[in-house]
Amino acid sequence: MELGLIGLGRMGANMARRLTQAGHTVIGYTRQSEKTEALVKEGAIARGVTAFSNLVNALAKPRTFWLMLSAVLSSALYSRFSSRGEADFADKLLSALRYEFGGHVQTYHSGSGGK
Repeated sequence: MELGLIGLGRMGANMARRLTQAGHTVIGYTRQSEKTEALVKEGAIARGVTAFSNLVNALAKPRTFWLMLSAVLSSALYSRFSSRGEADFADKLLSALRYEFGGHVQTYHSGSGGK
């Protein structure tokens, strides 16, 4: 499976390593290019990109994203999608996670902006 991993901090970098070891192709994005370069050199990710739009273009459809972000950054990303009328993607994802795994998923947005 090919996926884009957004957020290559301590948790994101370790997740990238595990996904790559399991045979997945990981394309990484973080705001700090030195982290991306180090993970490419290590072999933890196949390649890194320097902008979110580049990550979208680097993945074949259907695109899969894995977010390892703080709540503040997750809210900013959610706002970016909802401003384009695509906010329902988060609602659908969270519903699927609740159905599959049960439990509670915390969201930090004020409702669906998807149309």
